[in-house]
Amino acid sequence: MNKKFYSSAIKKTPFEYLPSKKIAKVINSGLIYNEAFEKCVTNDELNIVSEQRRQEVFNVVYDRIISLDSYLLKEFINSSVSTSKFILVYAIANTDPLFMEFLLVAYREALIGNKKYISISDFDDFFNLIKEKNNVVARWGKTTITQLSGGYRNILVESGIAKRIKKNMYPCKAIVNPNVVKHIKENGGAAFLQAVLGEK
Repeated sequence: MNKKFYSSAIKKTPFEYLPSKKIAKVINSGLIYNEAFEKCVTNDELNIVSEQRRQEVFNVVYDRIISLDSYLLKEFINSSVSTSKFILVYAIANTDPLFMEFLLVAYREALIGNKKYISISDFDDFFNLIKEKNNVVARWGKTTITQLSGGYRNILVESGIAKRIKKNMYPCKAIVNPNVVKHIKENGGAAFLQAVLGEK
């Protein structure tokens, strides 16, 4: 098995749907990284007050969006909100192996298992499991794990694939354009669909 690179970037830059749409349109217009950076960060296309924060959001989101092929990029820009947000979750999972593992381990279990929700302790259990097998995650402190859990919860709720009731997260079956699902499945995304749609 290839060694996975686990990141905690989600703790500061979780879903970011509106900035992602803006950056996607810039990329779709044909601008390369430096040109996109100038438009979004230097010229503040993102409408974020702090330049440092603009850079932070831009760099994380840019990596997510360029992981999409041309079909998914156009669908992300033009599809219904529910399908567009689903594609963004896919882009995040595509570029963040730890979040992808969370979807496969914790989210899928809540979606198709008997418990039907993800509790605070389920987040703790997931990260403790990863700490046992990954030296990078093992060095993360309690604050990082708490913030990362918050980032994951933000993605689940903002994307619409879960709803928060008190402190628990209840998975919701996503409403997605079937052509998008088919495309993802045919282009290496079967595991993601198993996790988020409960496919076999």
